[in-house]
Amino acid sequence: MNVLQLTLDTAVLDEAKTLGSEARRRQLGYVEELRRRVPGSRLFIVVRCAPGTGGAGRSIVLADGLEVHAAPSSPLGFISASYRYGRALRRQYGLDLVTSQTPFVDGLAAWLLKSRCNVKWLAQMVMSRLDNPYWLAESRANYARSWLGKLVLPRGDAVRVMSSGVGDWVCRSLGVPPERIFVLPVGTALVAEPVPVPEAQTTSGDVLYVGRLSREKGVSSLLQAFQHIQNTLPTTWDRVPTLVIVGDGPERSSLEKLAATLGLQGKVRFAGMVPHAQLPSFFAGAGVVVVPSLHESYGRVIVEAMAFGRAVVATDTDGARDLIQDGETGLVVPIQDAAALADQIRYLLSNPQVAQRMGEAAREFVMRTQDPQALRRAQVDMWLKVAGQESS
Repeated sequence: MNVLQLTLDTAVLDEAKTLGSEARRRQLGYVEELRRRVPGSRLFIVVRCAPGTGGAGRSIVLADGLEVHAAPSSPLGFISASYRYGRALRRQYGLDLVTSQTPFVDGLAAWLLKSRCNVKWLAQMVMSRLDNPYWLAESRANYARSWLGKLVLPRGDAVRVMSSGVGDWVCRSLGVPPERIFVLPVGTALVAEPVPVPEAQTTSGDVLYVGRLSREKGVSSLLQAFQHIQNTLPTTWDRVPTLVIVGDGPERSSLEKLAATLGLQGKVRFAGMVPHAQLPSFFAGAGVVVVPSLHESYGRVIVEAMAFGRAVVATDTDGARDLIQDGETGLVVPIQDAAALADQIRYLLSNPQVAQRMGEAAREFVMRTQDPQALRRAQVDMWLKVAGQESS
């Protein structure tokens, strides 16, 4: 069983060279499970180089049966390199399955391989639905991407999405039969490696955000909500909470200016980029974790926070609806509603016993549904099924 993955995520190439990175461990896990099920199997990954970095054409052998190949950053260069590499693999080893991470440039490359090389194709969509108004509003180019994705996705032998809401949209809007749709999240290693529950229950009472600082993450709404909380602090609180923002991105400077404009100096701490291995200390110490995204197909931070027994307040995205039972394992609020966000954060900070109860229920949920080993087995099951091979 030989699988070729195509991805535009430039981080895959950088993380693949980092011992202990989650991306590397996840891919090694896939290969280990695949080779256990079908001895002699191989996984090849073609990834786009970051623009201006060079290095296209080089390969990195990570383990027996696992190799990462760098392709040019330009769309035509990526498609051409992926096609040539896929054909070479088919001639040398035989190729049973090609997967694409998105229905865009890598999806076109996979479609070409399916058409010319008669290979099965799993078309993946690791994003929210293609008609999401918040995503479309981010860039005019997204309208073209939406058109392309709607053209490409139904051509796959199967479609893999991150959440049931997106799966329903693919079935309803694109006419893909439900039996060809797989709802399977990527998962996170932190579910298998959280701190012990008693330690995780000792919190600072602070509010935590973890993620990229970009427009679609909705951090400006969180800052507005936190200003409202600061202006309406109950007299019964024995300390003033701090908002801790972990992450970096193109919006950091403007968010820091917004925090100053809102009078939040000394009340918001921008912690910057933190290695994934250091995130446990932030989750373990948080009173409430907030995920205010405008659109989200999955919600890895939600899962990680829940694994640490943290109550989560999240906006009503496809990912949050799959992961949070409102009022039981967390709280869900309307998108871009700073007042509602403030009310629910304040509620949990004012009622730590409720927050703890939600956190315990959340932890039980993710340990049952997001186990990395189970997701790894499901990933390989999906590959085998789409490729038409027997699962054992």
